[in-house]
Amino acid sequence: MLVFACKWCGFIAADGAGRKRIPLTPHFRLIPVECAASVEPDVIIRALADGIDGIAILGCHLGGCRYNQANHMAVKRNELLQDLFDIIGVDRRRLMVSWGTAHEPFQFERDIHRFQQILEKLPPMDHLLKPPKFQTNRL
Repeated sequence: MLVFACKWCGFIAADGAGRKRIPLTPHFRLIPVECAASVEPDVIIRALADGIDGIAILGCHLGGCRYNQANHMAVKRNELLQDLFDIIGVDRRRLMVSWGTAHEPFQFERDIHRFQQILEKLPPMDHLLKPPKFQTNRL
């Protein structure tokens, strides 16, 4: 899974989890971003198309964004993206969005652990992306 973490909250919480030696799944790649709202939908779609099983976006608490309520825009954008997933047949649970603070490393661990459990129950994305085998009738 890919985890896009706001450098002001989610990323610091992840660092705190590491400093406290909180056990974490090794099945994620952490990518710091300026703000949760800076994660564009095309990046999420491309990651899933490349076979990434899930995308997590971790941002500041709603109302606590340093960028003038940008995370409210991220909420709306990601709800629309999950609706698009329903239309194209991708399970909406492959996108997880969570809001926290820099001082919540245990929330970071809990969110990542729960998301990993959800993803383990879904078929791998690379399995969903393989083109169907067509049979031809030869005479």
